[in-house]
Amino acid sequence: MSVSVNDLLKKYIEVFNETDDARRRAGVSALFTEDAIYSDPMGEVVGWEGIEGYLRAFRQQAPGLIFALGEVKAHHDVVLFAWDAAPEGGAPIASGKDYVLLRDGRIARLHGFFD
Repeated sequence: MSVSVNDLLKKYIEVFNETDDARRRAGVSALFTEDAIYSDPMGEVVGWEGIEGYLRAFRQQAPGLIFALGEVKAHHDVVLFAWDAAPEGGAPIASGKDYVLLRDGRIARLHGFFD
């Protein structure tokens, strides 16, 4: 995958917001390495199946919450980015920062932190 870090993160946010299971699954396999680790204060999952399952469960619990990408800082294969989440058409109700390690242009590890 040869896209810029900003483009990669925009696609990640799109996948996180995706409500269609098939499109979300395809997005996860395109953005993450097969052995990727995703963790945040709610838990940790491994691999495409684990990540897609986590995102599916999140969408079921918070169906109207929309994430937006904030400031991005990156060097080499390390990325730190901010995000916020809001009900569709509303003001943000949550925010955080994610720390990402890339491998071969894909997300190999993502550690999320809530503000």
